[in-house]
Formats: sequence, structure tokens, C-alpha cells
Amino acid sequence: MTGHRAGAFPNAALVGERRELRASSVVELIGRWAETAPDAVALECGSTRTTFRQLWRRSMSLAAGLRDMNVQPGEVIGIIAHRNAESVAAMIAVMAVRAAYAPIDPTNPLGRVRLILDQLRPRVMVWDGTGSAACAAGLPTLNTSDVPDLPADASAPVTCGARHDDLAYVVFTSGSTGLPKGVLVEHRSLVNYIGWAATHVLPNAGGAACPVFASMSFDLALTTLWVPLAQGRTIVMIEDSWDYPSLFSPRTRPYDFIKATPSHFRLFERMLRPEYRSVVKRLMIGGEPLEPALLRQMGGRLDDVEVVNHYGPTEATIGCCAFRSTVRDLPDLPTVPIGSPAWNTAAYVVDDRGGPVGEGGHGELLISGFGVARGYLGGGGRFFDEPAFGGRAYPTGDIVEVLPEGMLLHLGRKDGQLKVSGHRFEPAELRRHALSLPLIVDAAFDVIRGGVLDAVEVFVVFDDQSAQTPPTEREVRVQLASLLPKELVPRRVYVVPEIKVDANGKRDVRATRQLAEARAGETGFLHLFREIEP
Repeated sequence: MTGHRAGAFPNAALVGERRELRASSVVELIGRWAETAPDAVALECGSTRTTFRQLWRRSMSLAAGLRDMNVQPGEVIGIIAHRNAESVAAMIAVMAVRAAYAPIDPTNPLGRVRLILDQLRPRVMVWDGTGSAACAAGLPTLNTSDVPDLPADASAPVTCGARHDDLAYVVFTSGSTGLPKGVLVEHRSLVNYIGWAATHVLPNAGGAACPVFASMSFDLALTTLWVPLAQGRTIVMIEDSWDYPSLFSPRTRPYDFIKATPSHFRLFERMLRPEYRSVVKRLMIGGEPLEPALLRQMGGRLDDVEVVNHYGPTEATIGCCAFRSTVRDLPDLPTVPIGSPAWNTAAYVVDDRGGPVGEGGHGELLISGFGVARGYLGGGGRFFDEPAFGGRAYPTGDIVEVLPEGMLLHLGRKDGQLKVSGHRFEPAELRRHALSLPLIVDAAFDVIRGGVLDAVEVFVVFDDQSAQTPPTEREVRVQLASLLPKELVPRRVYVVPEIKVDANGKRDVRATRQLAEARAGETGFLHLFREIEP
């Protein structure tokens, strides 16, 4: 395969620009701004503003508290991550003592939180004293509200400084084993991503800020959190993730960028039809395939707003490819291209036999380079080390086409993995939870797209030999809601006699849906439970 700017990664389909990293960690980058622009605003939380000096000193106060608890380099520390300055300071503090933070979303059901903590087994949990302490699951905690600020006349303590190969954070994705799996991301990967992403979303002239409205345990929020702060910009914490009117409220100066999924923008269009051009300079859209029709629907409200289609699995550190355009310059393709690779990143496209795919062909996308995560918590998974691919590499499971313009076009998934509103999940994980419910002996999941929001639907098979009464739709949804993020709780539950399989023995959701519809035709009604809030 002929390399495109092959550099140090020969034989790759596409290779990103080779760059030296600007720092050893995001902590170092933020610390520089605390020294050079201490009075610049780092965070806005409602009417409260926190400067870089204040954020840094608070982080160092919490770092001292962590050292008092004997937190060691390489430890993973759980943080109950609210969208506020205290949680951000806690994350910086954990990384400053060379430990790694694992953000725990306090809005997730306790069942899911416990599944994650059972794998993490953190010795210490950090929280700010607000909300319920149940998220700490009885583990030892550092309550940051009990940690005093450094005296005004005291110098900030010197930290040992994180290194490139230190672990920065652990975030969880859906696992094919039926359990969430933690992805281990090092500082080298995060610093590389920050520098590359900033070139796409932070205009040279400088905007006012960047909003953070997604869950702090989600890749989407990591971009909006660390990229601006590392560049000395302001982040605006939107307390309620569903407070979209606040997200698009009039501003004296527009945001640098807003990052959201296509599902978010479909919802924005339905609810608000925002005047994007008056609110933001650039949109970063990722997590799902981006259809040109969605952007054209926004029409003139996107005039002078640049769009960045952002692609990358969590295992490639938030994002590893991007394509920039305006709504007027979109190529005539079914989806917007995912573009070319990030700095120090190579993209390989291989066929079913592992052979190279050239221009115009399609195959599975493999990613190697600085952005590839260390691996999964507990090991395992699809990561591998291979000199032919430049070292550590990750097969994404995504099928792409190599375009003549030196870009990649996303065509779909190789496996059955699904995405809902930017949240990726494995059907095996959902099925595991469904089978834990009374009398359900089989289940299959599907995602319905095209509405305001993507919707998960489930087909269930009940044990017809049991004398017990099957659970109601409400009971199914309530119990699944205790284990899953709200985006993954099925909106509809269909009862079928069996889950159909295809000629290869694989679960066939389309045929199962046809079975449900055929039974509805025979009986005059479709045996389905419609959406009821748990």
C-alpha cells in the first residue's frame, strides 16, 4: 500500500502530520496558563467565574489532600464528576500526583455505577459533598468540601509531574462480554489529541468559550473540557445536560466551538432551530455518521460556521480523524467523510484477509500511533502490537473507503455494535441485563433512527412454561433503567415467540421485527409495550 505522507509509518493508507508534543501532560499545559495568564477565566458555572490561578491553586490543595491519603503514581481514583469547577480541579489534582482519574456520572443508575466500581476497585473515591454519597458505594472518600484552600500568601506546592507514559484517565464503554469495559488512556495520547483537536476547533482569532453539557464520563465532554483549558480558553459548565435553551442563549461573543452528536443536532433543530452563526464559530460533530441532509436542513443558520466531522473510538483517545467543511462545500456523498488522521497517527484499511486496501476500495479501519490507548482495564480486547502497523494498534470494527482525495469515508460497522446518541454499546451487554430479569429467556435489541432522537427497542421472549406472570413493560424498563444510562433504556418492548437467526446462525433483528409485525397482522394487534417513563 502506498503511504500518503508516510513518514515514520510506512505502508499506511493515510498518515497524520508528525508533531512533537508540547508537554508531558494536560496538567503541565494548564499549569503554564496559571503562570502566564493567572487572571484569565478558566471556568464559568452559572454566575461564578474561576480564574486559572484559582483553578490551579484549588487543584494543588486537593493534590495535597490526595497525598495525605497516600495516593500513589499509577493508582486509579474514582471521581463523582459533577459539571462544576470542583470536579475539574479534582481531576487535575489526581493527574498531578501521577494517578489516573475515572469519572463516575452521578446521574447514572446506581446499578451501573456499581458494575463500574466493581471493575475499578479504587482505593479512594473523590466527591464534592453534593448529591448522594451512594455513588461512592461505601468506599473510602476524599470529600473535597472538607479540604481547605491554600492560604493566599502560600506558594502552590510543587507536583512531581505526570509523564507521557503515565495513565491519565479511565473511561468506560460497552463491552462484548456483557459488562462495561474500562479504556486506559495515557498522557501522551491525551496531549497529542489536545494539540491536534485545537487546530480544528479553536479559531486563531479566539472565541469566548466552549460549553460543557455532556456527561463528564463521556468522550464528548473530554474534548470540551481539556482542549479549551489546555489552550487557555474558558469552558462554560451547563449544569443540566438537557438545558439546551441555555446552551444556545445569546452571547456577547460566540463560543469557540460546540461539540455534539448528530442526534443532538436533530433534537436542537426540532426544539429550537438555533441561529448557530450568532452563537458559535465552529461545530464539532461526532459519535455517529453525519449525513449531509442534516447540515443542509440547518441552511443559512450555518452561514460562516465551519463544521468538523470528528471520528474516533474511545480506544483511539476521543478522536483520531476529522474532516472540515462548510455546509456549502459538502461533497456529494451519502455521509460526510471522516477525513484524515490526527497528528502522529496512521490509518490502515485492510480486507478480510488482512491485506491492504487501496484507493477506491473498502475494508476495516485500523488505527496506530500516539492516540491508541494502553488497553483495557484487566487486559484482553482487540489491541495488538505489530511492527508492520507501527507498534500498538487498534482495529476499530468500522468499514471505511479510501477516497481519492486522501480521505476516509465511513461505510458502517463490521460487527453488530450499535450507537445511540453517540453512546456506543454492544448488544451482548444489553442482552445480559435483559436476561437477568424474571422469565425473560432471550432478547435482542435494535436502534430506530430518523426521529428527534435515536430510540432503542427490545424484542423479548418469555418463558412460556412458567406459571408466573411475565413482567410488564414498566417492570422491564424500570429494571433496565437501574443498570443502564437513560439513552440505552428501551423506548419500546416487543414480545415475540423467538429471536430469529440467519443462515449463518447470527441473530437476525430484521427478521425478528418482521415476525412481530406478522403476528400483529394475525391477531389484529401488535403485542408491544409503548413508552412509559419508569
